[in-house]
Amino acid sequence: MIELNFTLIFQLVIVLILMVALSGLVFKPFLGVLQARRDWVEGAEKKARELHRRTEELMEQHRDSMNAAQAQGASVRDEIRKEGLARETEILQKAQKEANRFMDEMKGRIQQESRAARAGLRIQAQNLSREIAAKMLGRNIQ
Repeated sequence: MIELNFTLIFQLVIVLILMVALSGLVFKPFLGVLQARRDWVEGAEKKARELHRRTEELMEQHRDSMNAAQAQGASVRDEIRKEGLARETEILQKAQKEANRFMDEMKGRIQQESRAARAGLRIQAQNLSREIAAKMLGRNIQ
């Protein structure tokens, strides 16, 4: 059986003293280091989650900005294309009017020259026919 004597009480007191001493010197600092490490890891994880969330927000803003810029670019491109087509139409209309004016002017000149040539040919035809008639008849015809 277990004898309860002074050595058992003495050993129990030593264990209690060691427990109190080690608790203050080893266990509490060790638990403090563990808690500090746990707090640091949780803080790092929280910071990483916050950075990830912020990155996602910035990526979404960037995508929105890119989409808006592409839409704006498309509208500017369409506007420039419309202006170009309008300018092209204006230039073509002006060129067509100029060509029509030139053609009308040339037709007028041709008609004038044609009338002048016909008049000249009529006179020459009359003179030639008088000469032929005069030669055939052997006399002058007026």
